[in-house]
Amino acid sequence: MNYEVEQKFKVDDYSGLLQQLEDLGVCWGDTVRQEDAYFNHPTRDFAVTDEALRVRLDGSEAMFTYKGPRIDSVTKTRQELELQVTNLGSEADLMKQFLSILGFTYVHCVIKQRRKGTLKFQQQVVEVALDQVEDLGMFVEFEVIVAEDEDAREQATVLLMQLTEPLSLGDAITTGYLDMLLR
Repeated sequence: MNYEVEQKFKVDDYSGLLQQLEDLGVCWGDTVRQEDAYFNHPTRDFAVTDEALRVRLDGSEAMFTYKGPRIDSVTKTRQELELQVTNLGSEADLMKQFLSILGFTYVHCVIKQRRKGTLKFQQQVVEVALDQVEDLGMFVEFEVIVAEDEDAREQATVLLMQLTEPLSLGDAITTGYLDMLLR
């Protein structure tokens, strides 16, 4: 079982941050449009239990993702389970219908332009994402995927803090885009 350890920040100076990240050696991929359709459980409120269930459309792929409750107040650390579907056409819609038939209700769609990159920092691969989120603005996320080991999660938290502190990004945001949009 994997956990994502993540730090997210609002970006005020995009070009300055981009230069800092390139100076650190981030290798960038293409910018892609992502549409994240979120669903709520039929018998428990994911907003209350701090869980998330989404269907993400990303280029030619669809990703079905469950995120468990946060287990850390400093970063967004939570269990993450993902199932990738490569036949985007009908299967993404089929996943949504599947959820609806089982009683899950559609909540909202988060739409963003995401530019992903990777960075090697202290011998650890860190995923970096620059997100232009509709109706919210620009954000940067730093993420490390670790095993179920508590020590590994703590080490990843320290690593992300050491990486992001010199970037002077301000306070990390532990609220997800969906919660920000619904407030």
